Amino acid sequence: NKRVKHKTENMMQETFGKALYGWGSNDAAVPKTGIKLVIIGGVAGGASAAARARRLDETCEIVLLQSGPDVSFASCGMPFFIGGEITDRDQMAVQTPESLRKRFNIDVHVNTRVTKIDTDNKTVTATDETQPGSQTTIAYDELVLAVGSEPLKPPIPGIGRKGLFALRNLQDMDAIVEWLNDMPNKCSTCSQYGNKVPLHAVVAGAGFVGLEMVEQLMRRGLEVTVVEMLPQVLGPLDVEMAAIIEDDLKAKGVNVVTGDGIQEFLPFNGNEHGDDPSTVVKLKSGTLLPPAQITILGMGVRPDTKVVAEAGIECTPRGHIVVNDYLQTNKASVWAAGDAIEVLNPIVGNGDKWAVPLAGPANRQGRMIADNIFGGVKKMRKFK
Repeated sequence: NKRVKHKTENMMQETFGKALYGWGSNDAAVPKTGIKLVIIGGVAGGASAAARARRLDETCEIVLLQSGPDVSFASCGMPFFIGGEITDRDQMAVQTPESLRKRFNIDVHVNTRVTKIDTDNKTVTATDETQPGSQTTIAYDELVLAVGSEPLKPPIPGIGRKGLFALRNLQDMDAIVEWLNDMPNKCSTCSQYGNKVPLHAVVAGAGFVGLEMVEQLMRRGLEVTVVEMLPQVLGPLDVEMAAIIEDDLKAKGVNVVTGDGIQEFLPFNGNEHGDDPSTVVKLKSGTLLPPAQITILGMGVRPDTKVVAEAGIECTPRGHIVVNDYLQTNKASVWAAGDAIEVLNPIVGNGDKWAVPLAGPANRQGRMIADNIFGGVKKMRKFK
């Protein structure tokens, strides 16, 4: 009837209309079929958007562009493979490029980095990372940005030393495992005492990944020091909850340093060119930590959005993509999900925004974008 039709039209206009948000497409909630969907990023949000899109429309063309050789890998499981809880590396791959092509008929391009986005002409330009200088242009009807984040590496003296690792992808994971396996052969600071002195690890940053690495390095028998610049571990938590976690870490033998940052990474015995790769971490307080045979850099992440911002897609001062409640950007037919976006805090409900660089929210956001592209009306949930 007319009343139901009018209510539906109002809902669609309220959801996606430019009158309310000043951005987005007025017909975004109209079901689409046979479109060309291009997705930049193929790990959590991107792979989820691609799979959901295929389930919603068997006729659309889906192109997935992923920097690096792997798609849809279990990034949350990487610390646990390093620690030995996960023993089969094949379990780290939820999907492979081949399985996505075969199961979902998705045109997957790995080792492909997008270098330009043209929202006026609806194209993206990409280069093959294995063939420097190569370039291809791909047109789209709808574009999903699941570009993710990159480890934060502040300009601390010595941060480029051997034995210092960030953890972003499976190649980083493999490098850490290889280093740990070979570490007893490299380390004169420990091997000269036989097995009496355990190997020592420093984890810089007490966030989610940092504390997972603390647990898994201890599982491998290392002594571990975790250094956090904030006055507590796990900054997003209330101080009372963080105190419980810190007490538990200390009870398990972890050396916890909070309220102190890292000033410099120094070579052991001051010999930059010596055979021993151990690193002495100097804190801003002047404290020198015991020589570390491996250091994990878990100082946080920043959104990988340089190309996005250059395209005129609105980003925050910290580089996160600005989206509305339906994950639309300020450019028509461009959506964003995952580590690179900033969303309203669903619990506080006071308008504050935050970034949640975790796979769970990214997966849900990817599926939600696909639903909205193909006719759904779904928004980010708020708690009251």
